Amino acid sequence: MVNFLATPRLRPLALTDRRWLRFTAFTSYYFAQGVPIGLFSIAIPAALAEQGRTVAEVLWLAGWVNLPWALKLIVGPFMDRFRYLPMGNRRPWVMLAQTGLVISFVGMALLEPTLGGSLVPIAVCGIVINSFAASQDVAVDGMAIDVLPSNERGRANALMGFGQAAGFACYGALCTRLIHSIGIEGAALFCAASVGLILIVVAVVRERPGEKMMPWGSGQASAKHGLADRHIAQIGSDIFRVLLLPMSLLLMLVEFLNRFRDGIALGVFPVFGVQEIGLSDIQYADFSFWVTLGAAIFGALLGPSIDRFGARRFLLIALFGAAICHVVVGLLETLWTSMPFMVTLAVVNAAFGQLVFVTTIAIFMTICWSKVSATQFAIYMAMANLSRSIGSWVFAGVDESLDLGYRESFFVMAGLLIVAALLLTRFNASSHADRVEQFDSDRGSGKSIGPD
Repeated sequence: MVNFLATPRLRPLALTDRRWLRFTAFTSYYFAQGVPIGLFSIAIPAALAEQGRTVAEVLWLAGWVNLPWALKLIVGPFMDRFRYLPMGNRRPWVMLAQTGLVISFVGMALLEPTLGGSLVPIAVCGIVINSFAASQDVAVDGMAIDVLPSNERGRANALMGFGQAAGFACYGALCTRLIHSIGIEGAALFCAASVGLILIVVAVVRERPGEKMMPWGSGQASAKHGLADRHIAQIGSDIFRVLLLPMSLLLMLVEFLNRFRDGIALGVFPVFGVQEIGLSDIQYADFSFWVTLGAAIFGALLGPSIDRFGARRFLLIALFGAAICHVVVGLLETLWTSMPFMVTLAVVNAAFGQLVFVTTIAIFMTICWSKVSATQFAIYMAMANLSRSIGSWVFAGVDESLDLGYRESFFVMAGLLIVAALLLTRFNASSHADRVEQFDSDRGSGKSIGPD
């Protein structure tokens, strides 16, 4: 006899089982990364610009608080080497890093740094918080490479880009208001609570069926994982080979130029908006919110098209389009006081910028060698973020010594984007894939795979 009152047992949530869960989980994980970015890249710079700080001062702070994103390569090899496979290949690292992110936000609140006077306390807090955020990013990227089918990566990266953009847009606007009302410590506590809620998602969603939810629970390692740990030296040897492939080096140079421009924009945009256009810090944060959120939605909607037509094509369009926006702003200085003109260009530029972010990640994932994917991808992203800090520091020195105007700053940023786009025309993903396939064949046959 059938018992209609019996409650069916719910199947545990696993990323490899459900596409909607993969998209939702990775979007939320990237949203968590956007929280500290919103605080340190929108709210605090806007507040500093409101107080009359110079572009060089804002760039100095931006260089330091973003530096941990450049050091992700340090944790990548450890994530490839040390794993607790009964809980998943990357999930334990995601949980550990996100827990540290919550704790570090609480620590910032207890320290109570101020926006007046020395920027060193804020820089220290930013370095610690972004260290955990960057570590979470490495683990999430490795997880994405591990569980996402190749035909979902364009859509997934579009949604992940949307999640991060929505996170820093929302928390840029929210934290700007919170700094005014309850101080920077209140903003930090609000960020801690928000990231803590997303930590719950990490805790309940497994990578694969049958794995443990917690170390003390039931479950076992998936047969999909290689159970033998690899030595750091072997990982380093493999990484050295794949990074030095021609297409890998070319793409790293393209991203260096793009992120160098980002580093300049981190200081120029908020000071330009507040001190030149005349926005308040709250108005600037609200404007950034709507523009960034709109761009994030645009990028998410283009996800299926990126999978269909190829990320390289879209990246070329985005780089050239963003360069044109910068040139137009630089040439039409008389229209800087026209809000319709500036809003239109800002919206278009943000859309191109989001498209650059989404497609670049998708291309880097495509050229990763599965044997060292977490480390390889971490190095790519670390290089990109180091380029951003270098851009901030170098341009801070240039601006301070040469006293460049906003017009010249926009032309410099446009030039960097144009050179990046021209280099990208030489990129060939197929030739890179053939070389990586040869690596696997050589290893399988026992041949020496020393550097070419």
